[in-house]
Amino acid sequence: DIQLGREVAIKALRSDMTNAEAKLRRLRAEAHNSANLAHPNIAALFEYYEHDGIGFLIMEYVPSKSLADLFHSKGAMDPIELLPILIQTARGLFVAHSHGVIHRDVKPANIMVSDTGEVKITDFGVSYSTGQGQITQDGMVVGTAQYISPEQAQGKELTAASDIYSLGIVLYEAATGKLPFDGPDAVSVAMKQVNDLPAPPREINPDIPEQLELICMKAMAPDPDRRYPSADA
Repeated sequence: DIQLGREVAIKALRSDMTNAEAKLRRLRAEAHNSANLAHPNIAALFEYYEHDGIGFLIMEYVPSKSLADLFHSKGAMDPIELLPILIQTARGLFVAHSHGVIHRDVKPANIMVSDTGEVKITDFGVSYSTGQGQITQDGMVVGTAQYISPEQAQGKELTAASDIYSLGIVLYEAATGKLPFDGPDAVSVAMKQVNDLPAPPREINPDIPEQLELICMKAMAPDPDRRYPSADA
């Protein structure tokens, strides 16, 4: 940003994409959903504009590693290191949910962690706001198969409980070093999300505290009503 003398991140819609108008509507929705989410644990949106049919999001530049990077370098993480990261993520999600915004793609790659342990949630690219018109088709599944909730895998209308489920999977993976559900393709993984129950985390890593396992399994309850009532909770 030449005027203000600061580094920013720019997310631009590629000009050579098919179905560009639909993707432009999605970018506008991302800008709309991010605009009012001012919170230390959410990467800030500074500006949105369009030029010659290309949309540009001007965002806070977060020069941090993602939680996915930490997983790859460390494997299973110590709860003492992990819990502050997940607490900050939950706080950011609570603010989004309080504004009617469901992230729909909570996963380690979208959770940035600085060297001092500060967390920024990024990429509201497939987020949904209760105040906006439907952008995706009815029954269309968005998100990343390994982290979506059962109701998300079935293309149902989502609530904050879906993001809480996804955060539970992040906790599961961080604590055990393994995903609860995986497979050769997105469809098979999504089917497991709907039909299977995960192995208890302590079966994979006996060193996990029992309380942490209980938190994880409650967040990942197949029935949304049996999960935590909010990310704050």
